[in-house]
Amino acid sequence: MGKSGKTVGPVVLLGGGHAHVEVVRRLGQLGLGAQITLVSPSRYAPYSGMLPGHVAGEYSFADFHIDLAQLCARYGLTFLETSATGIAPERREVSLESGEDLTYGLLSIDIGSTPSLPEGISAGISVKPIASFTDRLARLDDLAAEVGPIHLAIVGQGVAGVEIAFALRRRFVGRDIRITLLGRAAGPVPGHSRLARGLVEQTLQKESIAHCPDFDVVALRNGELIARNGQLMPVDEVVWTTSSGAPAWLRQTGLALDAGGFIRVDEMLRSVSHPDILAAGDVASLQDPRPKAGVFAVRQGPVLAENIHRCLMGKPLKTYRPQRFWLVLISLANERAIADKWGLAISGSWVARWKRRTDCRFMQRYR
Repeated sequence: MGKSGKTVGPVVLLGGGHAHVEVVRRLGQLGLGAQITLVSPSRYAPYSGMLPGHVAGEYSFADFHIDLAQLCARYGLTFLETSATGIAPERREVSLESGEDLTYGLLSIDIGSTPSLPEGISAGISVKPIASFTDRLARLDDLAAEVGPIHLAIVGQGVAGVEIAFALRRRFVGRDIRITLLGRAAGPVPGHSRLARGLVEQTLQKESIAHCPDFDVVALRNGELIARNGQLMPVDEVVWTTSSGAPAWLRQTGLALDAGGFIRVDEMLRSVSHPDILAAGDVASLQDPRPKAGVFAVRQGPVLAENIHRCLMGKPLKTYRPQRFWLVLISLANERAIADKWGLAISGSWVARWKRRTDCRFMQRYR
């Protein structure tokens, strides 16, 4: 398929990520559902922006999950609840965990990312993949039910780690649980404004969450986290909110990948090596890189849908231009949130209400 070559054959969407649910909605509204198959390992796709609220007890499972089977049925798409295990671009086939091979004319990939843990570590509880985190959360509930003081470490000082630390503090309020946020950076939410970092640090102190920066975890052994500099920290459980990794099986596909194993795409969200394959969300490596965050996957959804439609119509594709500045809303799980953009940050209950309205509007589109 060239830049404006018409796609012949079915469209396969791998993954039920934030971009793909919008593709389903938009192309379904155009009456193209019969040509499309969505493949996802789970029927229920979580909205990452509402995960901290669920952990804190604000949202139920149903509140922040999209029913992919129901969404596909509404618009006439085929839904397959299984995982992809490989892609053979030369044959235009996707291998599925169910044992079948799925042929495509156009393939779009939005399968998210995997946890990126220090080498050799498999213990602890990882937030990613988010789709199955609610199951792992039950392990923390079982731990919290035990008698005696418990030390819980959150590894990763980015927005995800900060939000999970605050959410767990709210979830286990009144329990004898000590929470420590730690990571290799010199402070929380690195890369965000000085004001946002200050507000996070103030709230960590207020919520009695210990903070241990410059702790670069290299091992977890015999109930102790070990830092690169030899520092030790005894823990009862660890929650990993570290950086994103790419699914390992992508390295066997022949697709052009970046150094981290993510799919390299051009400005139209199309694979730089295989023009009949597109990718969005965490799994896509943009030419103008951005953080692995849901805000970009959401913004990519309309462009991805438009470009799939244009491929089917044989029209030139649309350029995706990632925002240069973007709003970050950080949940503090105490009926307050932080808004951070343009080097400015502010905290308040009205920010939390704004975030809640924004998140609920997103979910309402797919119900």
